Amino acid sequence: MIWLTLVSLLCSVAAALVFVPLVRFAARRVGMVDRPDADRKLHESPIALGGGGAVLASLLLGFACTILYDRYYGNFDLGFMSLRWYGLVAAAFAMLVVGLVDDAWVMRGRQKLLLQILIISALVGSGTLVEKVGLLGFEVQLGSLAFPVTVLWLLIAVNALNLIDGADGVATTTGCFISLGLAVLSWEYGTPMGCVFAFCLAGSLIGFLCFNKPPASIFLGDAGSMVIGLLIGVLSVWGSVKGSTLLASAPIAILAIPLFDSAAAIARRWLTGRSIYATDRAHLHHLLQKKYGHVGMLFIVALLCTLTTVLAVASAHFDMPWLALLGIVLAGAFLVVTRSFGHAECQLVMMKASHMTRSFFITPQQSLIEKNHRCVPLQGSGQWGRVWQPLVDFAQVHDFAKVSIDLNLSWLGEGYHASWSAVRMPDRDNQLQIRWPLVVAVGPAAKPINIGTLHVVAEADGVGIHERISELSLRLADLEPQIQQVIAELQRQHAVEPASEAPTTRRVTDSDTVVDPPLLVSSHH
Repeated sequence: MIWLTLVSLLCSVAAALVFVPLVRFAARRVGMVDRPDADRKLHESPIALGGGGAVLASLLLGFACTILYDRYYGNFDLGFMSLRWYGLVAAAFAMLVVGLVDDAWVMRGRQKLLLQILIISALVGSGTLVEKVGLLGFEVQLGSLAFPVTVLWLLIAVNALNLIDGADGVATTTGCFISLGLAVLSWEYGTPMGCVFAFCLAGSLIGFLCFNKPPASIFLGDAGSMVIGLLIGVLSVWGSVKGSTLLASAPIAILAIPLFDSAAAIARRWLTGRSIYATDRAHLHHLLQKKYGHVGMLFIVALLCTLTTVLAVASAHFDMPWLALLGIVLAGAFLVVTRSFGHAECQLVMMKASHMTRSFFITPQQSLIEKNHRCVPLQGSGQWGRVWQPLVDFAQVHDFAKVSIDLNLSWLGEGYHASWSAVRMPDRDNQLQIRWPLVVAVGPAAKPINIGTLHVVAEADGVGIHERISELSLRLADLEPQIQQVIAELQRQHAVEPASEAPTTRRVTDSDTVVDPPLLVSSHH
C-alpha cells in the first residue's frame, strides 16, 4: 500500500507540472483572467484563471495511473471501482463547468448556489448519504434527515474552500493539508481507494502550488475551489466510514480552518445586517496577510492546518476523539487571542448574547428606559466614534427606538459597526424603518462611493415623526466634515486611491413602513 501512495503522489504531481502551464496559456489566450478590484482582490495585475481544470485533470490522471499500476504490478489492493466513484467524478466535472462559467461571465450568488444544490443533490441521491451524526463518541441516527443534512454538509465544504480562496496559495495550501489528513484517515479506517484518491488530490495541489505560490501566475478560480471543496466534503464522509458518520471529530478538525473562515463571515454579515453575498476584506487570508505579510500568512495557515490535522489523525488512531476537539480549540484560540482573526466576530456574538440574556432579567419598567449600546471596530483604526456619537446623542434627544451604522470601506481595509437601541422595541406593525446607503464623494474626481448603511427605527405613530426624520437628514449633513476628515486620515495612512465605483443599494428587511432614500454625503464646491 505504501508503494501505491507514492505512485499516486508522484504521478499526480508530475501531471500537474504538465497540465498547469498548458491551462495557464489557454486561459490567457481566451481572456479568462482575474482582474484586480478595489473591494477584496489583492493582486495588482490580471492573473490567469481555470487552474481548477488542471487540478482535476492531474488528479484523475494520477488516480488512473495508480489503479493501473495496482492491477498490473501490484497486489490488486484497490480492487474494482464502485459506481459511487463514477458519480463523484461526474459531479466534479459538473461543478467544474459551473465554476468555469462563473469565472468567465460572473454568475449571481443565488444562481451559483442553486446549481451547487442540484449537483450535490444528484450526488447524494446516487448513494453518498450520511446516516448518523457522531461527536466525541455519541451518535445520533438521522433517519429522514439524512438527505438534507448530507446536502448541507457538502454545500458547506464547497463554499468554505471557495471563501478562503482569496490570496496566493492559501486555498491550495489548505487543500493540501486537508487532503493529506483525509488520506491518512481513510488508511486508518481501511478504505484504500479513498486513501489513494486523497493522495492524488494532494499531489495535484502540490504541483499546482508551484505556480500558485506568491507571486501566483494562475489561480484556482471558483472552478477549482468548488471542485476541491466537493471532493474534500465527499472524502470526509467516505473516509470517516464506519456507518457513514458525519461530524465525527477527526473530519471536522481537519476542515477546521476553512470552516472558521466561513462561520466568521456568516456571523459578521448576519450580526451587522449585511447581505450574505456582501464582499469585504475581513476574511482569514486578508487579516493574516495584513498582520504577518504574505509569507507569514501562508506559514500561519500551514501551521494551523498541521496542528488540526495531526491531532485529528491521532484522535482516530488512538480512539481519543477529544484530541481532535483540542486541535480545533487550540487553532481557534490562537487566532482570537492574538487578534489575528475572529476577535471582532466573537465580540459581536458576545454582545448579542449579553443583550438577549439581559432582556430576560429586567423589569417591564426598566425595559422602557434601558438601552443596548455596542461599538465594534471590525477592521482598521479609523476614528469613527466622531461620526457615531453625535448620532447616538441625536437618537436619545429625539426618542428614536434604534440607530445603527455599518461601515465597509473595503479598499482601505476598514470596517465599523455600532448599534444603539431600546431594550423594548416598538411592535413590528408600528415601526418606521429607514435604511440610508451612505454615499460619500472622495478623491480628486469626487466620485460617489458607498461606504456603508445607516439604519433607524422609530415609532410610526410618534409625535412629529416626519419632522424628526427631516432633522436627522440635516444632522447627517452636519456630520459631513467629520466623515470626510476620517476618510482623508485613512487615505494618508494607507496611501491608496479610493475605489472608482461601489454599489449604492442595500437589501431592506421586511416591514410595513420602510423608506430607503440614498444619502449623498459630499463636499459642496
